[in-house]
Amino acid sequence: MNEPLHDNSHSEPHGRERDRVLTLIALFKFVKAVTLIALGLGALQLIRSDIRDQANAMFEALGQSVDVVPVLKLLRQIGALAPRSLRLVGAGAFLYAALFITEGVGLWRQKRWAEYLTVVATSSFVPFEIFEITRRLTLPRVAAFTMNVLVVLYLIYRLRHPTNWQIARLVEREEQQ
Repeated sequence: MNEPLHDNSHSEPHGRERDRVLTLIALFKFVKAVTLIALGLGALQLIRSDIRDQANAMFEALGQSVDVVPVLKLLRQIGALAPRSLRLVGAGAFLYAALFITEGVGLWRQKRWAEYLTVVATSSFVPFEIFEITRRLTLPRVAAFTMNVLVVLYLIYRLRHPTNWQIARLVEREEQQ
């Protein structure tokens, strides 16, 4: 019975095998981007005074009837911002979402530049996460810090240990020059 030497059912074009960890990191980046887009749109909607009044009333009613959770505190703080500040929050959220989408698409397509970009961008947040953890130790902060450190470590490993198809691509490029 002749069996194929390699199962190509999970392979990408040109002999690339999909790296599942990169795929998970890309999906994580997409989720963060969607969350930031929603935050940006929400901040821009709060500029309208009628929506702002409704949001403030909702935040006050929730704050009196339920235990205040960190998300509710954040929403309450955003709802209390001036229109100019809300525009800045919206713009910042959209800029970060654009970064996360760029990282996500590049990682999804298994591009080496995306691995470098993600290492640099994600590493740049680590000092702020450490600062926030030292200010107040919470499970979400520790989880975000741990996740980001694991992403950076994995991508550094990938960059130092290229896959066979990445090495073949580099050799092809050198031969073309």
